[in-house]
Amino acid sequence: MHIPKPEGSFWSDEQWQAIVQSGDDMLVAAAAGSGKTAVLVERIIRKIADPELGFSVDRLLVATFTKAAASEMRHRIREALERALEDNPGSDHLLRQLSLLGRASITTLHSFCMEVIRRHYQSIPLDPGFRIMNEHETELMRQELLEELFEEKYGAHPDGSVFRMMVDWFSGERTDDAVYGLVQRLYDFSRSHPWPEHWLRETAAAFRVGSVADLGTTSWASSITTDARLELRGVHSLLEQAHSLAMQPGGPAPYALTLAEEMQMVAELQQALQLEPWERLYERFQTAAFGKLKPVKKDQTDPELQERVKSLRDRAKKALTDLKSSLFGRPPEQFLAELNEAAPLMEELAETVIAFGERFRREKQGKGLVDFGDLEHYCLHILRHPDSTPEELLPSDAALEYQARFDEVLLDEYQDTNTVQEDIVRLLARSQPGNRFMVGDVKQSIYRFRLAEPGLFLDKYRRFGEQAEPGLLIDLARNFRSRREVVDAVNLLFRQIMSADVAEIDYDERAELVHGADFPETSADSVSPYQPELILIDKGAAGSSVQTDEIDEETATPEEELAELETAQLEARLIASRIREFVGDTGTALQVYDKGLKTMRPAGYGDIVILLRSAAVWAPLLVEELRLAGIPAAGEQTKGFFKATEVEVMLSLLHVIDNPRQDIPLASVLRSPIVGLTEDELARIRVKRPNGSFYDAVMAAADGNAKAMAAATVEAAAAGEGRREAAESHGAAESVTEAAQEQGSDPAETRMLVLLQRFLNRLEVWRQEAVQGSLSSLIWRVYEDTGYLDWNGGLPGGVQRQNNLKALYDRALQYEKTTANRGLFRFLTFISRLRENGRDLGPSGVSTEPEQAVRIMTIHKSKGLEFPVVFIAGAAKMFNRQDLNMPFLMHKELGFGPRFVDSGNRVSYPTLPNLAIRRRSQLELLAEEMRVLYVALTRPREKMIITATVRNAAAQAASWAGIKDRPEEVLPDYLLAAGRSYLDWIGPALLRHPSATVLREAAGLPEEEYQPLNARDGHWIVSLHSKAAAAAETEPGLGQEAELMPDRNQRIEALRQAEPIQTGAANQAGELAKALSWTYPHALAGRTAANTSATELKQGSTGEEHPAAEWMNVLSAVSGETSIAQPAFERLRLRRPKFMEDKGLSPSERGTVYHMLMLHLPLKGSADAAVIEQTKEHLVQSEILLRQHADMIDTGEIERFFATGLGQRLLRSPAVQRELPFSYGLPASQLASRKALDIRQAGIVMDNDMFPAELEEDTVLVKGIVDCLFEDEKGLVLLDYKTDRISEYRNTAALAETYRFQLELYSRVMEDILGRKIGERWLYFFDSGESVQV
Repeated sequence: MHIPKPEGSFWSDEQWQAIVQSGDDMLVAAAAGSGKTAVLVERIIRKIADPELGFSVDRLLVATFTKAAASEMRHRIREALERALEDNPGSDHLLRQLSLLGRASITTLHSFCMEVIRRHYQSIPLDPGFRIMNEHETELMRQELLEELFEEKYGAHPDGSVFRMMVDWFSGERTDDAVYGLVQRLYDFSRSHPWPEHWLRETAAAFRVGSVADLGTTSWASSITTDARLELRGVHSLLEQAHSLAMQPGGPAPYALTLAEEMQMVAELQQALQLEPWERLYERFQTAAFGKLKPVKKDQTDPELQERVKSLRDRAKKALTDLKSSLFGRPPEQFLAELNEAAPLMEELAETVIAFGERFRREKQGKGLVDFGDLEHYCLHILRHPDSTPEELLPSDAALEYQARFDEVLLDEYQDTNTVQEDIVRLLARSQPGNRFMVGDVKQSIYRFRLAEPGLFLDKYRRFGEQAEPGLLIDLARNFRSRREVVDAVNLLFRQIMSADVAEIDYDERAELVHGADFPETSADSVSPYQPELILIDKGAAGSSVQTDEIDEETATPEEELAELETAQLEARLIASRIREFVGDTGTALQVYDKGLKTMRPAGYGDIVILLRSAAVWAPLLVEELRLAGIPAAGEQTKGFFKATEVEVMLSLLHVIDNPRQDIPLASVLRSPIVGLTEDELARIRVKRPNGSFYDAVMAAADGNAKAMAAATVEAAAAGEGRREAAESHGAAESVTEAAQEQGSDPAETRMLVLLQRFLNRLEVWRQEAVQGSLSSLIWRVYEDTGYLDWNGGLPGGVQRQNNLKALYDRALQYEKTTANRGLFRFLTFISRLRENGRDLGPSGVSTEPEQAVRIMTIHKSKGLEFPVVFIAGAAKMFNRQDLNMPFLMHKELGFGPRFVDSGNRVSYPTLPNLAIRRRSQLELLAEEMRVLYVALTRPREKMIITATVRNAAAQAASWAGIKDRPEEVLPDYLLAAGRSYLDWIGPALLRHPSATVLREAAGLPEEEYQPLNARDGHWIVSLHSKAAAAAETEPGLGQEAELMPDRNQRIEALRQAEPIQTGAANQAGELAKALSWTYPHALAGRTAANTSATELKQGSTGEEHPAAEWMNVLSAVSGETSIAQPAFERLRLRRPKFMEDKGLSPSERGTVYHMLMLHLPLKGSADAAVIEQTKEHLVQSEILLRQHADMIDTGEIERFFATGLGQRLLRSPAVQRELPFSYGLPASQLASRKALDIRQAGIVMDNDMFPAELEEDTVLVKGIVDCLFEDEKGLVLLDYKTDRISEYRNTAALAETYRFQLELYSRVMEDILGRKIGERWLYFFDSGESVQV
């Protein structure tokens, strides 16, 4: 059904189609900033708001990627329904939709799976009270079950069995941890498949190949052939470039013939890959070889052109040689033999993984536990019919029930779906016609590491687009987020670098962004301040030998880490410089559009974001550099828990407690603040016993000076009495050292012996505790004995350091509760396995992000967000390729990829599956990284800056120059496939841009020698900075700090030794004492309330309505005394709980009830008992008073008041005002003088200058309520009712003096406000029936 777009609608035509089209499955390819969430919400609203369409919100399934997105979508739908209800308040349908919204299935897919399981738990079966395991609980259970499984298998399989051979292939030299990790990796990987056991067995069975001909038909051979064709295209292109240069004037023309022959050779290899069977390819590649270049005449050849030709040919030669040696380095018969030998091992491995999975499932099921992976698989189990097979998916009765329930299934972020989730959705949705509405952008699929499968989206995109099956495809390309400059920049880059062969999708007209956002014009200048920028930092060829753009963080050497830190620092300083320009510190501020204010304004720090591919090394350094430049910054602190220094020290100590004969942990503890030995002292210890373990050397060193040992023993005993601070321990060592010096002993030796003996004594106690007590109590005792927890609290970031140590204690406590394998050794083994597998106990960083600060985050965290100004830093940083180098690779399509292990020679080399998977995974990694780059470049709304640091800018730019003459817009596949960093793509893509003159100059290219890109690509600002220039940016007073450094180090050392600090200034001690003894000169003003009530100011009241403790707190505050009681102005007066309301009234509540009656009592005529009772009943019926409270009012007491002369005057008065509120400014000096009088009357001695003249200019705002003010023939009368109990000790005369200050204040206030004098002031006490004139 076609619904025309309304006139004046702000929706684009494509958006409108996505909102109203229906009738079959729909795929909406929504580009970045295209408003996909708004479209999805509008589609839902239009369906459920119109009763004629027959939809209801509880008959829709809306699945989002995160809980936050689900909550936001539910909120938007609620707001839209409420707006529709305002326009049509009588709509029962809208009211029903609003009431059903809470029951609607707007949730994440995991949460929906949980709902299905809770409803159909008996189908699994599963305890209905099941809970989800946390990550650490899961890890512990896995480790225990793996150990049990392998122990049983070792017992059942003798030496020489397939199982033993499999373990030998995949385990390490000393432990089975490697094979444990492999089993867990395979288990997790298989769980991303709807049929994990079938996939494992089928993958293992694929290793049984009958012949070489059969080998050529495998997916491995096909994949390798495809990769080889791509590689050869690159080789051929390089040779073409070399041949073209050789034929230029001044070129090495004699090379041309050899190059032409080599191009022919490569072309023949390409033809062979296309036409010949697999088994012949080995021979064809063995005959391929490069010839020798012919000599050239130097006087007829340009040396630069000659070198360029040779360089291109060398690159081609290396690429072909690598291809030949890696993919075709062994005959197919050998590959076949390796597969057949590995086949039984793969089958055994698959069965081991399946056995582990079954054991893991039973253990969880028995304890009523599930993990996140179980949610999807249990849900699939419920929805899938038992007769289903991997080839045919049949819905169960439960699935048919859900199909009938949901009229439409809407999926957000569909590009991040995996195959298990795809099957779940297929079973929930109808098939003919389809009712799935899928929204996503495959160019933003960046979660392959979570086993997301972008191929699902791509497959539907191609089939729906080609109409190969029923389904509607809608492209939302219009970007409503960014300025044209940003959109043009993104299109320029990705039209060149995103191709189907490398990135899995072509960036064609359907994929590219269309500018759709409107921004106010800010300047008529021809040069826009919003042009995208590429900032390059050239470290210089003569600089560091480390190629910092090729550093792998996981395996970096110290030299590489230092170079990486230097790179991050250089970029941080340049970024800081640009930020200061943007906010107006060093120039005109960049204007950005404020969506809230709907106008342009200067950019602030909070508008700027720095995006990183990985925040591990760079984020802390960027934060530090920006803060040094005076720029507030906050970023992700992703440094792992295990890498925190304080945690490493504690783990080393636990290792020593478990086994002291571990040299590295022992040396770490001795050097740490727990013991406090220096490096020289550690060396002297080793000299005591050069051979043997370091622990033996420690014991030998501790057997030295007996006198020092005796002193140390005394100190150790004293230290054992309770918790001791680290500093105190060192102080004890120093005192022993001084004593030894006086006796002529070597003080350094004595100090070392004292510290050693103290540590050894404690170690003995801790080792006993480890055997006899619990693990958690051991850790806490170490904290107490050493004071290490408190010591860390005094360091920078002390709170976080202490939290890390407490987290270690909590993890140990949790470990003991969730595992039967207790003990220190097993805990340390568990921790070691976590570390080896790259896991953690949680990040040690905390987020302390101020509102107006530059934010630093990973690109993954930025997905779905947008920012006015975005820096993409570290663009030359190498991609993380660590997974490609693992000994066992795995792939959903290609299966297992082991390395072949030659047991006799103890060497391993890649099998054919390993080669195929490595090549395929490398291309998939590049495709993923290209999508990550797309996400990064589509975050900015207004300004985009890319920064990168290169080792040699000239050489780098020259390597890109090969594409200068390329007429095609898209870059060659071989160049894209060779990319190792974002700059490897961005640089060549910009080289042909008219704005990139800087790059062409660096490459030595004349301006006329390049093929310019289309003029539609907008303008860029490309700049090149030297290392020195970048380092000089925003360098914060480095010279001054360097001058102060020696003095600072001396002072720090003095503090450590608890010695006086030599300041070098005679008067500095006096100034320091003056500063430390300084007191605030306006302390009284600080204790004087700026806003108070008359009740709080009345003098020393002992009235029951307001107890005396409140006033005594005021007196003690003024007199400088402290009081435990809470000050009156800080005390909350809360309504009495209902369970206490029948227990009678408190004095203050009694006063409130009486005042309420006097406020509402009619004053016309008489006020007899009948009128009073009638008024009480009216207050009860009006719910002003509770019945039990009204009953507690003594009618006789009220009637007695009106019988008095004062009461009669009130009844006759023509003008009565009751409960009259006021606010009045009272000079603080008058209040102070009144307090001084009260203090003296209370017997408190005070100085004459307790209330200085400073208060004379201050004003205190006093608030109060006058009970009654009436007028008669004698003038204005102020009347205050009191419900205090009268007794022999509390008579009316004493109470009248108590309340005198309050009435005098009321009188003064009324006179000032009304401009009339108060004639009389009266107090009336209901309890005694007496009136007292004040």
